[in-house]
Amino acid sequence: MTSLQAELKALIFGVRLAIDRGYSDLQLESDSLVLVQILQGKSWCPWRLQGDLQDLLKVKRFVRKVSHCFREANKPADRLANIGADSGTILTYDSLRELPRLVRGDFILDQMVVPSLRRVKV
Repeated sequence: MTSLQAELKALIFGVRLAIDRGYSDLQLESDSLVLVQILQGKSWCPWRLQGDLQDLLKVKRFVRKVSHCFREANKPADRLANIGADSGTILTYDSLRELPRLVRGDFILDQMVVPSLRRVKV
């Protein structure tokens, strides 16, 4: 599976989970600019993703906005994605206390508006 396929499948899973829990006015954010452009109709969708894209379009009425955010602004979600990929299972958390310690820390830092930095080798 490509990273784009994984991003789309995770987005569909999250949207369905939110709808099942009674949410109906969703704002989606992704650190995949390509996926955001596809969902906004600004870029073409690879044929391998067409089926998943159609699944997401079925629940389009629940989605108010789709926007891009940088990975640094999406640190808790990025860390949760890595945990899920490493575990090989579907994991859901119903409260802040249930989150893994590092994710909980990222979430709290986000709430405090503490910037997240990424080191880059020069």
